[in-house]
Amino acid sequence: MNRKPTLGKPDQRDLNENLAATHGLAHMIQECRKLFRIPEEMGRCRDSYVEQALLPRRLEELGGAEGGPGGYRDYLQHSLDALLKDGKDKFKGYDSFSTPEQAELAYKKVHDGSPLRLWKVTLEVPAGPEEVLTRVLREQGRWDEDLVESRVLETLDERTEVYQYVRANMAPHPTTDHLVLRTWVTDLPKGACALVCTSVEHQGAPALGVRANVLTSRYFIEPCGNNKSRLTHISRTDCRGRFPEWYNKLYGHLCAAEVVRIRDSFTVPMDK
Repeated sequence: MNRKPTLGKPDQRDLNENLAATHGLAHMIQECRKLFRIPEEMGRCRDSYVEQALLPRRLEELGGAEGGPGGYRDYLQHSLDALLKDGKDKFKGYDSFSTPEQAELAYKKVHDGSPLRLWKVTLEVPAGPEEVLTRVLREQGRWDEDLVESRVLETLDERTEVYQYVRANMAPHPTTDHLVLRTWVTDLPKGACALVCTSVEHQGAPALGVRANVLTSRYFIEPCGNNKSRLTHISRTDCRGRFPEWYNKLYGHLCAAEVVRIRDSFTVPMDK
């Protein structure tokens, strides 16, 4: 801009442009829920670039094409076995990923037809393993600031259930709905605990937003000192509507931030 310098008094043209910019920003703030709104016909589209053949299955379909002799119980046991092996191997086979969240973060590729990486994050928590498991399992509202609602949809046995929870997103993005089958154990060697989750279809749970596809969500909690635990979270989720760059660059940091919030929930008092 080729303008003559002013002597302490702003140019009227500059004032007009600044005022127009201020009005424009104020209008965008007032109408934030209308910005970038998806057309109604696109809102009915259920496609996802990572969806492919890895869709959530019904409960009776888990454990093989016909459910298998053990059905979902065999499927969950296989997931637990994989988690215990992964916890024993630490970060073997993973590529480290830098993070400012004071947690160890790494990823690896899974060759099953989906381009999503498997993320692994580990952090020490100032609480015992069963206390940490309870915080993750039953007290999500104490560490998940975006939680809107949650409920146990169906109890299958004393340590297995279908669980639904809804998380808020920044406006105007819709809420994200998660419907998972999960099981947990508290009697592992050396006092360790574990929790595994995966998405499942259930006729009693209508979608309360965009339904995420949780391919893998696993927690391994082992004691590492006096009333301390080492929490490992392994995650692979299709959040729907994201580009590959977002999963590769940002999703791991969200996983790390989650375990940090779980840790901090034991040190920061709850608001009364």
